[in-house]
Amino acid sequence: MKGRSVSVKGLDPSQQSTKRAISVRWTAYAFLFLALSCGVPLFIYRQVGAQSFSINEHLWSWPVLSALAMLLTIYFVSDALRLHFILKASGHNLAAGNLGKLTFINILFSNITPMATGGGFAQVWFLYRRGVSIGTATAATTIRTFIAMFLIFLPVPFLIAGLPYFRDGGMMSSIGWILASVAIGYLACFLVLLFRLRWLLRLFDLTARGLAWLRLTSPERTRRIKAKFLREAVRFSRCLKIYVQGDRKDVFLSVFFTFIFLLSLFSFPSVLFWGAGYQTNYFTTTGLLVVSTCIMYFAPSPGGAGFAEGVFGLFFASLVHASELVGIILVWRFLTIYLGMLIGVPVTLHELARRRMGNG
Repeated sequence: MKGRSVSVKGLDPSQQSTKRAISVRWTAYAFLFLALSCGVPLFIYRQVGAQSFSINEHLWSWPVLSALAMLLTIYFVSDALRLHFILKASGHNLAAGNLGKLTFINILFSNITPMATGGGFAQVWFLYRRGVSIGTATAATTIRTFIAMFLIFLPVPFLIAGLPYFRDGGMMSSIGWILASVAIGYLACFLVLLFRLRWLLRLFDLTARGLAWLRLTSPERTRRIKAKFLREAVRFSRCLKIYVQGDRKDVFLSVFFTFIFLLSLFSFPSVLFWGAGYQTNYFTTTGLLVVSTCIMYFAPSPGGAGFAEGVFGLFFASLVHASELVGIILVWRFLTIYLGMLIGVPVTLHELARRRMGNG
């Protein structure tokens, strides 16, 4: 057509460039995830001095497989239901089929994106295509993450104080109390954000002024960051209050299924240790998984890859035979992460194909 600079695919050059940059970034994240997921277990295998690699044959027995299948079902279903009731409390319903798709899309993208809120864009995009406004979709996915983080961070100080692993007075004890302090700080910020937003904004303003006075940042950049922080904080606080003021049953069920989801997630290692014949304390194993998950929330790698395997190996190396440690790590990661990602790949491709057909 005359007078229009549009490519064959219907995108102008700037849109094509942005789309290409996003594709390159996602691909880079995916390869980094694969590299760390393979490289760190290999590093652990060499560090523990294993003479051979093996997966305990008892893990293939029917009682163990049945227990893992039941746990997987609870894990995936509760993951879907926690978002369902958050959306319902916010005044929206999502069909069961779409809820299942979103669950696996979330697992895929959240594990190839760094930091705790990774994959949010893909979830918002999916919900928007199902008739949920961008604001509500953003709030729902963010609230889901914050509820999970709140439930994880809440017991961390008590676990650090109670678990024998952090009582030796050495480096792990120091790291544990630093982590406990971070958890307490996060919980405090969460409560202030919910009940005393002005306090948080005032603290941020004082911090920004201090950085500008020390010339660590320019006044213009400080104003931009402050405006963005103010916008996001006010929006999240407003959405959180709408959610909390929703139907009490839906709010309760969203928190309940988040708890069930986390409990099932943290129970996988105990089932694997039991199946492999190791005598481990369930509460100790679960507590260490809570602490390691808290660490993974701040890991800069996609999905905490590398950090997850490394911390797991560090915590449980003394409980498991060296030749079976890496095998248990890989089975644990396959059940909790890799399987959901593998299901998420065709689901995502199907959604992208539907979008192209709809645009066509």
